[in-house]
Order: sequence, then structure tokens, then C-alpha cells
Amino acid sequence: MAAALAEGELWNALPHSEQRELLEGKVVKLEEDVDGSAWPRFIIYHLVKSPPAAVAAVFWNCELDPKYIPSCTSVKILNSPEPGVVNAQYTLSMPFFLPDEVYVSRNKLRKLSPSDYEISWRVPPSRYSKSSVGSLRVEEHGDRTLIRYTNLVIPSSRFASLLRSTAATQVVESVKALVIQVISEIEQTPTLLEKQLQALEQSSGKSQ
Repeated sequence: MAAALAEGELWNALPHSEQRELLEGKVVKLEEDVDGSAWPRFIIYHLVKSPPAAVAAVFWNCELDPKYIPSCTSVKILNSPEPGVVNAQYTLSMPFFLPDEVYVSRNKLRKLSPSDYEISWRVPPSRYSKSSVGSLRVEEHGDRTLIRYTNLVIPSSRFASLLRSTAATQVVESVKALVIQVISEIEQTPTLLEKQLQALEQSSGKSQ
């Protein structure tokens, strides 16, 4: 397990104004300029009434993504080269009648504390991007979970301006869809969630 983190580290780092928005059920979206990239790093915060493990377990089950993530049409796990790491092939439908995006992502799971998790990913060059990196971190906050989702895509220059606004919207919608899926599983399909929790525990235990 990673070194123990300060309790509430993510939450305490947020300004009070953003904490209030989260407590009101709003999504907080930030953009961080990055040298050499036409797009910013998108950072999304969301507070959900769920244990952190449930959010991490649903997200780690990437083969389920096409059922709830907008524009994701298929995910296939290719292999697991080491404990807590999977390589998966994703297919995304694109706007403006553009051909689908197909890429392979290396997803890595870390258990940060007894309750908190981080899943990070790295994508090599693909049809529309030079690279992509991001992470989903979940932190216990009382009886809720604070989600921090970050994503930085270095776009291919010819597509940068065309797809920027679409990318920003998709990041927020993906986080919202994840939250809806987690709540749905807690309330309607607990058997599925239990299987995902078992898979998460097995993967995180092996990765320590």
C-alpha cells in the first residue's frame, strides 16, 4: 500500500467556495494550462454518496464503460502485464462524422489508504492525439466520496481547435455518468457491485 495520506487531503486543498458547490451537488470543473499543449488539463471534482471502494470498483471494471460512458462503444482488455495493471483497447465514437478513435490505454490501480484509491492511465499516440494521461482519485469524506478526475490530452494539431469544446464537455459528462452508474449499482444491482468490489480488492492487493 502507498504511504498513508493526510486525511481529507483533496478536500482540504479546495477553496471554501468550491467545497460549497460540491456540497450543493454541483460538479466543479477546473482547467489548468500546460506548456506545449493546445488543450488544458481538465480537473473535475464531484461528491457522491457512496464508499470510495464502490466508485473505484465500477471505474476499474473498464469493460462496463460502453454501457454508461457517452461515446464509448467498446472496451476490450488485452492483457495484464503485472499486478494492478491492465492494457485495454477502447473505441470511441467521434463528432462531426469523423472516424472512430481507437486506442490502447495502460490502466494502473493503487490503493492509497485503507479507504482511498487511485486509478491512472496513459495512452500512446493515436488517430487524434499525440498522448493522453489522467487519473481518477477517490477520497473518503464522511459518508460520501470525493472524486477527482484529471485528464490531459495532447491533441494532433489539425484536430485541436475542432474538438476542444467537445473534449471539455465529454470529461464532465463521463464523470457524471460514472456517478449515476455507481448509485444505480448500489440501489439496483448490488450483486454486480459485489463482484466488482472483489475484483478491485484482488487487483489492489496484488499491486501492493
